[in-house]
Amino acid sequence: MSNKKDRHENRVVAMKILFSYLVREPKPSFKDLLNVLTDLDDSEIENDFAEALLESALENLGKVRLVIRAFAPEFSFDKIAPINRALLILGITELKYFDTPPIVVINEYIEIAKEFGEEKSAGFINGVLDSFRKSIGKEREKDE
Repeated sequence: MSNKKDRHENRVVAMKILFSYLVREPKPSFKDLLNVLTDLDDSEIENDFAEALLESALENLGKVRLVIRAFAPEFSFDKIAPINRALLILGITELKYFDTPPIVVINEYIEIAKEFGEEKSAGFINGVLDSFRKSIGKEREKDE
């Protein structure tokens, strides 16, 4: 299996686990989430990227929620469909804290949204992630 396909599968695994975390009350611990990953390790997929992505997403959840509020102000965070919340949290986490090229991140989460989201999910995910990507680019230009 290619690294590109592995990364895609890892993003899907991370999205499914984060989705279950978002809809559950009480919230499971990170250890419990990792146990789900361990259970999935029977597959051929190496879940290291999914684990790193989930860990970063949960560590930075407060900051990422602020980003989502800033770039999707017409939607209350809790009113965003859980699948879209999971995709936005992971997408923003990957854009902000990983070295993945932004176009790859945005395209990946659009594709996952088309597969698992609602009819308008892909457009919503694209709009928020692309606006955030542009703001990062502007910040970087100011720093130089």
